[in-house]
Amino acid sequence: MKRFNEVNLVLSGGAARGIAHLGVLQALKEKGIKVKRVSGVSAGAIVAVLLGAGYEPLEILKLVKEVRWLNLFKFKPPGLGFIGWEKARSFFNELVAAKRLEELSLPVNLCAVDLLEGKPLYFSEGPLPELLFASCAIPGVFEPVRYRRRLLVDGGLMNNLPVEPLEGYPEPVLCVDVLPVSKEKRVNNYFQLIIRSFFLAVRANSEKRRRYCDFLVEPPVLSFSPLDVRKADELFKVGYEAALKALPD
Repeated sequence: MKRFNEVNLVLSGGAARGIAHLGVLQALKEKGIKVKRVSGVSAGAIVAVLLGAGYEPLEILKLVKEVRWLNLFKFKPPGLGFIGWEKARSFFNELVAAKRLEELSLPVNLCAVDLLEGKPLYFSEGPLPELLFASCAIPGVFEPVRYRRRLLVDGGLMNNLPVEPLEGYPEPVLCVDVLPVSKEKRVNNYFQLIIRSFFLAVRANSEKRRRYCDFLVEPPVLSFSPLDVRKADELFKVGYEAALKALPD
C-alpha cells in the first residue's frame, strides 16, 4: 500500500456516534498524517468546523463531555420544527471566532439539502454558524435554515457521505462512516419515529459513494445509541482503533 502524509477527509453524520470521528482524527495526528481538506455533514460538519477553527481532537472530546447539550436547544411550538437555534448560536459564537466558512484555518465544505429545489448543496464559503446549523437540521425536529431564498435542512437526507467537494485533488480521500443501521426492538415516541425514519433514508444514500473513497473507516458503533453522548470516551476509542486498522502502518 502506497504511503502518504496528507489526506482529504469526509465525515458522515450520525448524531452522537459522530464522536467516533474524533478518535479517527487522533489516530491521523499520531501517524503524522495531515488533514488537507475536509467535507462534513450533520455531526461530521460540527467536527469539521471545530477542526477548521483550530481545535485538537482531545480538546473537542473534552468539550463534548462538558457541555450540557439540552441547554443549547430552545424548544418551541411546532412550526417547521420543534427546536430553534437561538441558544446554540450564542454558544457557537463564543466557541469559534470565525464568522464565515472561508475564514477557518482549514478548507471546510458543508453539505445541506435545499428542500425547495430538492437537491444537496455544498458550501465552502458563507456565514457561520448558519450553514453549520443547516447541515444539522433534521427535518421535523429542528427548524430549517433560510439562506438566500433557500430552505436548508440536514444534508444527510440526500448525501451522508459527501465526497463530491473533494473530487479532483491529488491527496487520497479518507471517508469515515459512523451511521450503520441497527435493528430496533421498538419505537416509543414521535422523536424516535422521526430519527429512525431519517437514519434509514440517510443510510440508503451512503452506499453508492463508498466507491469514491480511497480509504473507508467504519467504527463499530452499532451498540451505541445515536442520541447518547454519555459514552463519549468509548465512542472516541472505537473510532481511534478503527482508524489504526484501516490506515497503513
